[in-house]
Amino acid sequence: MAGLLSIVPRYLPRYGMAPEWARAARPLVIVITVIAFAVTLIFRADVDAQGGAYATGVLVLMTSAAIAVTLTMRRKKQNWIPYLLIALIFVYTTIQNIHERPEGIKIASFFILTIIVASLFSRVWRSTELRVERIELDDQARQFIKDAARGTIRIIANRRDKGDVDEYQLKETEKRNSNHIPAGEPIFFFEVTAGDASEFSGTLRIRGESVDGYRILRTESAAVPNAIAAFLLYLRDEMGKLPHVYFGWSEGNPISYLLKYIAFGEGDTAPVTHEVLRKAEKDSNRRPIVHVGG
Repeated sequence: MAGLLSIVPRYLPRYGMAPEWARAARPLVIVITVIAFAVTLIFRADVDAQGGAYATGVLVLMTSAAIAVTLTMRRKKQNWIPYLLIALIFVYTTIQNIHERPEGIKIASFFILTIIVASLFSRVWRSTELRVERIELDDQARQFIKDAARGTIRIIANRRDKGDVDEYQLKETEKRNSNHIPAGEPIFFFEVTAGDASEFSGTLRIRGESVDGYRILRTESAAVPNAIAAFLLYLRDEMGKLPHVYFGWSEGNPISYLLKYIAFGEGDTAPVTHEVLRKAEKDSNRRPIVHVGG
């Protein structure tokens, strides 16, 4: 079980599936001790039984590694047969161990299920954090922002489709009409592409692009609403004025959008962006302004 417990401080924080206190040594020792007592009481597990759980966990990890190496060698079109034989030996040994010591798989499964449930709860609980450690802009993006800061900073959050001039012309017309943006007020588009959802936080690298005169900032992030919120706060701090961001309503089941956001980092962007901003900035007078139109 010690091998399985090692995933908590090493891997789960990267995925946002462990609270910050899991990085500290003393609280983690307490958690491990509590789990060990729970296993002992629930399964009446003596030292030998917990040894079986440890053996099962180690064999499963080694079997998975052997299979991964086999697939990698096959993909590289190298001699993968010896690795396949090794993987089959590990599979056989694992099955035999589970058959002879079934208490091992029971205890290991209990632990894994407990970790998964706690980790998912932590990820949901932390889903409205900013999740952006640093923001980097290229020269074009920086120039777009400086030009926009001469007046009111107005940003249209856009989910890119074709990325052609017709798309931006249509989106601009829709947002100006539904949100009553004056015709002479300059705007620019901000597009966030959903990246690897397992990367809970990271650097937001924003690049500026121009499509037939339309100014567009593009980036990639594990969580779309969180990236937009972080960028808005960055603009406020750098430019000394509150930016305005414009969204359209998402049509569909809100529960499905919620699950999609937790799993893949995108969903009903407007309300989640507002909630991230609300948690990050308690003073409503200093909070970037979110508009949602038809």
